[in-house]
Amino acid sequence: MTILTAAEKEFLDVFLHEATTAPFFRGPATKALYALGVEYRDISYLAWAYDREVPRTRFGWGHAAEVAPPLPWTTREAVLRRNQEIKRFWEQERKAIGAPKAS
Repeated sequence: MTILTAAEKEFLDVFLHEATTAPFFRGPATKALYALGVEYRDISYLAWAYDREVPRTRFGWGHAAEVAPPLPWTTREAVLRRNQEIKRFWEQERKAIGAPKAS
């Protein structure tokens, strides 16, 4: 099951590269996200979903870009709401892992 939309994956691919590659948090995707008043800590579950759904081909995440992909969210509230939606997926997955096996 996929959690993220294609637009979210496209944006996070660039933003998470900027977040994990020096100089940290300096690229166009970071600036676009910060313009909404959103910081890295606000999208922890979005980052979890990206890591779950997009296989790494090397140590780092994503790729650099001269221009940020379009933001998949229009407001800070939309980002926070989406992060909370994904948090529920994360909680369900953790619950399933910890659930005792049926005999």
